[in-house]
Amino acid sequence: MTEAHAELDKPKASRSASPAPLAAEPAVHGEHPVIRLPFNVIINGRSFQGHALSIVGAEATGLIDPQLHGRVQLVTLVFNFPGYAISLPVDAAIGAGAPEAGTVTLRFLEPTGPHLPQLRYILNSVVGGDLIGVDGLIRTADKPEKVKSELPKAQRSASQGIMTGIRWGAFAGLGLLLVGFVGVKLYERLFVLPVTGLSTITLDGMDLRAISPGQLDFVNPAATKGEIAFAIRTTSGEVLAVSMPCDCVVAPGAAEGGATVLAGDTVMTVAPKDAPVVISSKVDGNGLRALASGAHAEVHMPSGAVTTASLDAKQLPGLLRSATDGTAIPVTLVPAAQLDQSTVGSPVDVLIKSDPLAAVGRFFSFNGPANEGH
Repeated sequence: MTEAHAELDKPKASRSASPAPLAAEPAVHGEHPVIRLPFNVIINGRSFQGHALSIVGAEATGLIDPQLHGRVQLVTLVFNFPGYAISLPVDAAIGAGAPEAGTVTLRFLEPTGPHLPQLRYILNSVVGGDLIGVDGLIRTADKPEKVKSELPKAQRSASQGIMTGIRWGAFAGLGLLLVGFVGVKLYERLFVLPVTGLSTITLDGMDLRAISPGQLDFVNPAATKGEIAFAIRTTSGEVLAVSMPCDCVVAPGAAEGGATVLAGDTVMTVAPKDAPVVISSKVDGNGLRALASGAHAEVHMPSGAVTTASLDAKQLPGLLRSATDGTAIPVTLVPAAQLDQSTVGSPVDVLIKSDPLAAVGRFFSFNGPANEGH
């Protein structure tokens, strides 16, 4: 333990009254850089003007009690800023400095004590030019303002014009994308009606239906005209047979022997060998009214191909009479392009699309007479 630290261990009263000075006064700053900045040092209740500071010591100007020379004393370093001050208490050994010049030196006993972070920050800020001393106060150094360009708009660099154009172009592109996205969603909401029921590719023929509830006792898809196509064993034990009406082609999906059927269930769909391929679907009242008003059905094939289809005009009057908003009824859609019979039995997606201009025209033509009547 050094003599200076032994002095600190004494009670305050005995420390200040101890007549024994330190034997020798070592160099205050050593090899540490000395910073010139305004600060005050409070020693034994008196304020001294500081003029040099390092992380290990300080120098101040003022008349000090000669009895304090060589003593260990708790001193306070005060840094005055505009409107506030920072005080750092430090244990220091007091030196005589230059008595003829009225200076005193302070050697910090614990340079790495609790005061070090704040002291180092202040010293580094002064060295870096962030803090300066003016009129006894430490102030923040004013940063030089950027010189604004005084060139007229006509003399702006070409790169600035290009960047401005790119930014405006990006904003315009994003705006167009947003408008397009909203337009597509609005069109789909108002003018596109998806058919939720099962839609399949089938032959334009006739359905051979069960004439009585029971069990299929016999099914012969290869039957020729006049031969038995299928037979039903009723619940009473009677066997009812249905003959093939023509030398027909049987569409895929025919019922198999042993299946239980109800009266009116489709057992098989048959058509002439040269029968066209159509779309069998189920559409509710809204979809039927749209098709009757000129909308077209867009058919998405399993292969990814898309074709259009329309409702058979011969079916339209009867379908409209039986149509309700919530109930889907079977319809036959005739595709615009001829489909190959190898696709028969494949499921498809059907969308009913209306022409926006035609829909608006139908709306006004429908409401016009009603408005005139009122």
